[in-house]
Amino acid sequence: MLHFSLGPSVRPQTTSVVGLFLLWTVAFQGTAQDSMPVNSPLSPDASLDHIIVAPGLQVQIVAHEPQVVDPVAIRFDEEGCLWVVEMRDYPHGPPDGELPRSRISILSDRDGDGRFETATVFADNLLFATGIQPWQGGVFVTLAGQVSYMKDTTGDDRADLVEIWYTGFAQDNPQLRANHPRWALDNHIYIANGLSGGAIVDARLPDQEPVSISGMDFRFDPRTRKFEVVSGAGQFGLTFDDYGNRFICSNRNPVIHIVLENQHLEKNPLVTVPAVRHDVASTGAASRIFPITRAWTTSNLHAGQFTAACGVEVYRGDALPKEFYGNVFTCDPTGHLIHRERVQQNGVTFTSQPAREGIEFFASRDEWCTPVNLEVGPDGALYVVDIYRAVIEHPNWMPTELRERTDLYEGNDRGRIYRIVPLTDDRTASVPQLSDTSIESLINNLAHPNAWWRETSARLLIERDDKTGRDVLKRVALGHASPLARIHALWVMQGLDLISDELLQQVFDDRDPRVVEQAIAVAEGLVAEPGALRDKVAQFCDHGDPRVRYRATLAIAPHQVVPRDYADSWELSAMLIATGNLAGDVLSNWLQSVDETRPAPLLHLSDPRRWIVELAGLAAATGDEQQHLQAVTALLSESEFRRAGLIRFFADAARRGASFDAIRGKLDEKQQAKLDRLLDEARMLAMSRSESEATRVEAIELLALHADAATTLARLSLDDLSTAVRLAAMEALAARTDLEPWRQLLGKFSLELPVIRRRMLDGILRRSDRTALLLDELAAGRINSWELEQSRVDRLLSYSDAQIKDRAQHLLADAVPADREAVLSDYQAVLAMETDPQRGREVFQKQCATCHRIDNVGVDVAPDISDSRSKTPQQYLTDIIQPNRAIDNNYVNYTLHAEDGQVFNGILATETSTSVTLKQAGGKTITFRRDEIEELHSSGASLMPDGLEKQIPHQDMADLIAFIKNWRYLDGRTPLRKN
Repeated sequence: MLHFSLGPSVRPQTTSVVGLFLLWTVAFQGTAQDSMPVNSPLSPDASLDHIIVAPGLQVQIVAHEPQVVDPVAIRFDEEGCLWVVEMRDYPHGPPDGELPRSRISILSDRDGDGRFETATVFADNLLFATGIQPWQGGVFVTLAGQVSYMKDTTGDDRADLVEIWYTGFAQDNPQLRANHPRWALDNHIYIANGLSGGAIVDARLPDQEPVSISGMDFRFDPRTRKFEVVSGAGQFGLTFDDYGNRFICSNRNPVIHIVLENQHLEKNPLVTVPAVRHDVASTGAASRIFPITRAWTTSNLHAGQFTAACGVEVYRGDALPKEFYGNVFTCDPTGHLIHRERVQQNGVTFTSQPAREGIEFFASRDEWCTPVNLEVGPDGALYVVDIYRAVIEHPNWMPTELRERTDLYEGNDRGRIYRIVPLTDDRTASVPQLSDTSIESLINNLAHPNAWWRETSARLLIERDDKTGRDVLKRVALGHASPLARIHALWVMQGLDLISDELLQQVFDDRDPRVVEQAIAVAEGLVAEPGALRDKVAQFCDHGDPRVRYRATLAIAPHQVVPRDYADSWELSAMLIATGNLAGDVLSNWLQSVDETRPAPLLHLSDPRRWIVELAGLAAATGDEQQHLQAVTALLSESEFRRAGLIRFFADAARRGASFDAIRGKLDEKQQAKLDRLLDEARMLAMSRSESEATRVEAIELLALHADAATTLARLSLDDLSTAVRLAAMEALAARTDLEPWRQLLGKFSLELPVIRRRMLDGILRRSDRTALLLDELAAGRINSWELEQSRVDRLLSYSDAQIKDRAQHLLADAVPADREAVLSDYQAVLAMETDPQRGREVFQKQCATCHRIDNVGVDVAPDISDSRSKTPQQYLTDIIQPNRAIDNNYVNYTLHAEDGQVFNGILATETSTSVTLKQAGGKTITFRRDEIEELHSSGASLMPDGLEKQIPHQDMADLIAFIKNWRYLDGRTPLRKN
């Protein structure tokens, strides 16, 4: 789906949060005002009567059917004309043999009554168009698989010039597509990924190497056609604040700030980061929305939460009262509402709070009212795009028997666009006529209180490429009363190649930190070489404003500039990037000792332990012997954090192929003795049951470095009283090559708790020699195939070692039946069985809880499957037997082969150009640098593979379905109804 979508309707609908079990069910959320249901659909004016908006404001209709149908995006051009993207081929696309139905219309208000009553079709027969951006009198358009440029060159408002610029955007799902092309402060056009990815090429150069946008967003320079990936990835929505900060959204995440850009990560590929984006507003289960009508969601756990966040917009107009400026608005069509968040800076990034507790900014009682996008207009008003239809959910996520429902098309002849303005607005709105405006007038507009005028004027100045305004721009950049005017003038000069070192040195003295921050960003391309400009930027690494420090640190990276402290993890990442490949030197400088036991004070650091540990890992990643020795020597001289630092150092060094013994052998005798004493101490701490679990676990991680640690680790793995200690010891063994401990562990396999079994199997499956031992146990009958969780069985059956794979397929020949339909037919009998849902809870805990959570049992790795009030037992059974019928891209299983021979499985949690993070069953995450990965591939299947029923006999299956269906009624307070 477009993912402004997600299922509101007058009937129970689905959402796009697709799980391994696909649930179609309703969760009702409303107020007393819902006692009189609205008989949708309504006429535009009648529907307007059922919209409630914030006090002091009003909603006006500016366009509706038949002028607009199925609108999904709008933009205003420099003359104030309203361009509308109409996705008329929603949801299935055109029937076979027919032309696509999406189109772009240009609307105008010729009689001046405030309604855009005249529509001209600019371009039609488009497939799944999603967004537009004006440029040079035409528009860039995102549509199926491509970005195109369209323009009318004959004056009839029809696109006669159509150029394909970029191709390769994924088209697997009609609604998960690239969208929201938007002009940015840095003179580029940005595009949200849509979550499907793709491999992009310039259409003029079809033979060039495609650029993957998996997990990323996309930007291009419309003057040069140069394009690149940028951090992301947005679903359906992309917006900027006044300072170029980019915000996106996804179904459960209403406001996401892109904090760390890919271009900065590439400055130091040795640095890995767990995330590049930050949730500004509360997300998922922590989010709260307050619909005034029914809100259909996949899970009762999602009722009153964001499930379809889309069309995120930072309001920067001048029509609404000042308290609205800079607020972030996000649509949720499942709730028929628009949510408002007040945003404030928090370190390098931002945090926010709902503007009004318990009441939404915009909410409708009309269940066909489905706002999907927002835009600020030339008049400063906030415009709302309402696709207005009964069902806004893609049939791919529905049961087969529902995919051809007639109500999927109800609303295919409707659509509305509103604007929100004050109840009393005595301003006279200026009608834009900027096409022929003078250069000086456009420059004057850079100080306009409405961002539309500032950005449109800046774009036009770049389009004209006229340098005659140099002096006026310079005066504005250096002396205008408005900081925003100074910022825009600076970026326009950058776009026109009018920037000089002298100018930047002057702007660096600006009194506003936001102006200084933007000057640093402009200067970034000019400070690669030593000189006065770089020296000046380096001084800002010690600035009082965290965003200025952050920008400066990244601008001159990797040149070893380390601020005095860091405000948050984002600034820490910038500091690590800035260390380049000299992390050992930096660590040594920070840990200069006064004597053997007293390191130099680190009191001015907010979190010195984390800084030291991260530096240690980075020093190991360099692969440089001198940096290794510097780091180890420094850590051995430090007392408080040395265990943690050494653990991280040697773990990362091993991943780079540098063994503990090899590094130890390079140390002098004194340092070797220190290290040996530390390992002996770690052995004692690990074995001591009087120490805390945290201390023992840390000691185990250090002890694992010792060549003779296998015996101790095996002992701890086999019979320690602490589960945490046992798990840590097994994990330490898993990273070693010792084989004998695994024979001992397998001997106790059938007696162990599930959590121990899982950790044991994960360690075994990481190396082929251990896996052979497991197959020996299976062949001898000492371990039964049904004792293995299906995910581990699947790993055996697809093992990379051909001999292991062939043997596993022979031993487990009946573990995964080949014919899913036959299995489903065989299991139909469970639907007529007597059930015990309390016993089904035990089956769920054993078979499903490593990835799913219901009623506080399990973990949230895979999608939520808890809502079951309208889904039939037959649907549940089908989804369990055939889990790969429809797979959400977020939950496809990946296999990672590391360079050191280890193999890992999980879903792709974060992907950047320098690292990959997998989230594994059980909730554990693991991050690898790209150079540590030999191979990463997707099975194309769900994290939950076929064949789970082999571990679930018929009666267990019946009880499991009864638990999922009836878990709400097992608390004794609500009568349990039989299925």
